[in-house]
Amino acid sequence: MTTSSHTLSRRLRRFATIGTCCLAVLAAITFSSNSVTATESPESTTTSTTVPLQPKDVQVISRVKTKDKVVFITIDDGFTPTPALAKILRTQKVPVTTFAMPRLLKDDLAWFKNQKRMTFENHTINHSSLTFFGISRQRYEICGANNQIERIMGDRPQLFRPPGGNWNGRTIKALAKCNIKYLVMWSGIAEKGRLYISGGKLQRGDIILMHYIPSAAPTLELLLAQMKRQGLKPALLRDYLK
Repeated sequence: MTTSSHTLSRRLRRFATIGTCCLAVLAAITFSSNSVTATESPESTTTSTTVPLQPKDVQVISRVKTKDKVVFITIDDGFTPTPALAKILRTQKVPVTTFAMPRLLKDDLAWFKNQKRMTFENHTINHSSLTFFGISRQRYEICGANNQIERIMGDRPQLFRPPGGNWNGRTIKALAKCNIKYLVMWSGIAEKGRLYISGGKLQRGDIILMHYIPSAAPTLELLLAQMKRQGLKPALLRDYLK
């Protein structure tokens, strides 16, 4: 089901506000316990790259420019990965880009490890709204998540999505320091059995935002059915963002 661009814009703003508020307390508590680690281990906010990025190298995208008939399914946070969702991903061989916090990957490690067509990207350590922080805290959230996810999943994130879609110029500088080239937003949302997309229908290169919530499985089925009707296939962002 689709809505107008005006309705989509309003929902995007409301979604960002709700997402940030709901996790504010949890983020504050978690950071207070993790901040000691950041002080004791400077490596948690640095990377070993020999060719560091510059802020001008960081790109912000909400749609991929491609001639291929593909759409990119991204799923955020990691709170409720369900057996029903895993079955759809497995039986229909759906590639997914996951933006999850490290602790949630660890909480359901077996579920995430069993996904064969999934990459695990950066969504900060604590799901904090980055615009409230200076560059040092932003580097801690982003570089630290890179290191933790690599330890948990065995693969270092290459992409970043800011919690709630909130970022600023300091975020771009922090991403360069953490050697992440792409800040990934979205051009549509699939949530609770509904599809909200700019322009009213899916386009090639669309980046769709979903969340690991109980309704993710039936919502994904609806999204895949819509993609099939339009002759589109799901693809991994990493295969198109180099």
